[in-house]
Amino acid sequence: MRVLFVNSHLDKGGGQALQTLQLFRALRERVDAEYFVLAGEGVHQELLREPGVRSVGAFRYPEGIVSLGRAMRRVAAEFDLVHLNDVYFGLPAAYLAKAYPRVVLFGTDPALEVGWRYGPGATLLLRSVLPVLMSGTTLVTNSAPLGESYRRYAPTVIPNGIDVRRFDHLPDRAAARAELGWDPSEPVVLYVGKVIPVKRVEWLLEAVERVAGVRLVVVGGYREQFYGDSYFRDLLADHPRAQARTTFVGEVPSSTVDTYLAASDLFAFPSRFEGMPNAVMEAMAAGLPVVASDIPAHRALIVPGRTGILVDSGAEMGAAIVGLLADDSMRRRMGEASREYVRAHLAMEVVRDQYLRLYRTVLGERNPD
Repeated sequence: MRVLFVNSHLDKGGGQALQTLQLFRALRERVDAEYFVLAGEGVHQELLREPGVRSVGAFRYPEGIVSLGRAMRRVAAEFDLVHLNDVYFGLPAAYLAKAYPRVVLFGTDPALEVGWRYGPGATLLLRSVLPVLMSGTTLVTNSAPLGESYRRYAPTVIPNGIDVRRFDHLPDRAAARAELGWDPSEPVVLYVGKVIPVKRVEWLLEAVERVAGVRLVVVGGYREQFYGDSYFRDLLADHPRAQARTTFVGEVPSSTVDTYLAASDLFAFPSRFEGMPNAVMEAMAAGLPVVASDIPAHRALIVPGRTGILVDSGAEMGAAIVGLLADDSMRRRMGEASREYVRAHLAMEVVRDQYLRLYRTVLGERNPD
């Protein structure tokens, strides 16, 4: 079986890009696969050198759609199936290229995401063209709630997965802190993700203002193509008391994130909506308890009181952080339960095999192996 992966970008990072790269690596252990992407001039340039990955154009709209479509059209006959990991570039490109059969993954709700960036008019436009683009396409969603939102397309639900082997040999907390130059004893709450409005980072700063003696470390870019840095500047202006105890690291290579996870005491993630957040899954795989917003995506991952705590406000997030930092045994217990949950249910090998079964179903093959 030959599978062509397609995504808008890898080098700009983001949870979905990193998720699909992990899946691609795992699939290449079983099938012949290549990965077409657009170059976004991000900090993760090493990902473009991954075996099997080919940059076929620049990450610009709408030129990138044309570049991906041309590249797919040239090689379509060489592949048995096209796996699209991007709704905005890859799906229209595959439609124009008449690349079939094809599978598309919705990693988050595209209508919500487009609406948040561009307003309700963009949401209406997407909903109007989506039935055309989805014609003859098999839909995969990474959570049941997201699948329910798009049930008209009869989606298959396959969760995101984690390469748990990455977390087998993390440095211990003291070594990781020494590598990063952190205070060995200061309690640290970690957030990994973009600093954009949908992530609701203001909850974190509200929490820091309420919790004495804790440091918040924010790993992720705070200047984004569609927002600039206005949200980041507003955060600083609105929460001056939190600045002294907040470190904005900026975006770092994905390989460095593991060190930040190993050095931290707990993970916080206040996002307004998600599909199945890679950042939360990686924190759990690293053995960190998670304090997260009470949204469907987080309810699917976090068992309250066992692997983490779900909250509805910055004040509740601060209270949960206080409770966890005050109870070492509960923090360790939750972290271990998180690690066990990911290994049991979300190991990439399990997810890979679900995709292989889906591919064979789409191709009409009977043998699941």
